[in-house]
Amino acid sequence: MVFTSLAVALSDLRTTYVSDQGSLNVLKGVTLSVLQGQIFGIIGRSGAGKSTLLRCLNGLEKPTSGEISIQQRSLIQTTQIERRKILHNIGTVFQNFNLLSRRTVLQNIALPLEFMGVSADNITIKAQEMAAFVGLSDKLNSYPSQLSGGQRQRVAIARALVCDVTLLLCDEFTSSLDPETSLEILTLLRDLNQRLGITVILVTHDMSVLREICDQVCVLDDGNVVEVGSIESILLRPKHAVTQSLVSHLFVKDLPRTIHDSLRNEPLENDYAVLRLMFSDNTAFQPAIASIIQKFNIPINIIAGNLGHVREVTFGSMVVTMPTHGLPTEDSLLAEVLVYFNTHHISAEILGYIPSP
Repeated sequence: MVFTSLAVALSDLRTTYVSDQGSLNVLKGVTLSVLQGQIFGIIGRSGAGKSTLLRCLNGLEKPTSGEISIQQRSLIQTTQIERRKILHNIGTVFQNFNLLSRRTVLQNIALPLEFMGVSADNITIKAQEMAAFVGLSDKLNSYPSQLSGGQRQRVAIARALVCDVTLLLCDEFTSSLDPETSLEILTLLRDLNQRLGITVILVTHDMSVLREICDQVCVLDDGNVVEVGSIESILLRPKHAVTQSLVSHLFVKDLPRTIHDSLRNEPLENDYAVLRLMFSDNTAFQPAIASIIQKFNIPINIIAGNLGHVREVTFGSMVVTMPTHGLPTEDSLLAEVLVYFNTHHISAEILGYIPSP
C-alpha cells in the first residue's frame, strides 16, 4: 500500500505537569508525522510518555506547547466548535475495554451515536453493521459479563469506529489478553485498516505486537523521539540503544555460557570466530551455511538460532562458529566469508573468538 496524504502531524509537542513538588516534563518536543492509512506504532519503556502522547491526540489532555494537526487541521489553534468536529473523527480503544456493564453489545456500540443525536432507527442499523464488521452479529443481546476478553475488545473497537472515524487510537489494547486472543485482535485491526482505510496509531511496550501489523514505528524514551522508521528497519537494523534493548528478546542474543566465558576480542592461532548472522526476507530461505561449507570447504557449527517474521517479511538470527586459520582478519578466510555474506544480503557480526575444539 502506498501512503501519500498526511493524517497526523505533531510539531515540538511538550507536556509539563506542575505540582507542589515541582515540575515534570513528560513530553519534551515530540515531532513526527503519520500518513493516512498507516498503522503507526509508538513504543517505549514505562514512563516514556506514550499514553500522554495518545491523550493529547484524542483531546483528553492539552499539551503545554506545540502543535497537533489532524488531516491538516489544527487541534490546538482552533475554536471549541471546530475542535469538537475534529475529535468526532477520532476513536479510542483503551486497555480495560471501558464497556458499560448494564448495556448489551448493541447498546454499547451505539453509545457514541446516541451522544451525537442520531435517530434511533439509524443507530440500530449502524451499530448492527459495525458489530458484523468485528464478528459479533451473534452477540448483539449479550452483556459484557457474558463475553470473553477478546469479544469485549471487539465491542470496544466497534464502538470506537461506529461514527465513521478516520483515526483510531489504541492504548495498550492487547495487554490484558492472552497471546492467542491478542493475535486475533491484531488480525482484526489490520483487516479493518485495509477495508475501511482508517489510520491507526497504537502505543505499547511490547515489540511483538508492533511486528504483527505496523507499517511505521516511533520509539519514545523519556519524552523524546529517539528513532523512527519502518517496522523492518526498526526490528532488523535498530540504531538507538533503547530500540536495541526493546527488540532484543525477538532475536537470539545470549550465547551459551561455555561459549561466552571463553570469548576473547582478538584471535589466537587456530582460534574459531563466533559470528551472529541476521537474515531477512528471501535471504532467510537461502542455504547460506551449506553454500559456505561447500564453497570454502570449512566446517560451520551452528550453536543458536531462530526464525520469525515481521508481517509478510521472514527474518532469522543465527550464531555460528568457524575457523580463522590464525591469519590476520583482513587476509583470512574469515574476511572472504564475511564478504560472501554481505554480497548475499546477510548481515554478519563478529562477536569474538574462542579456542578451537
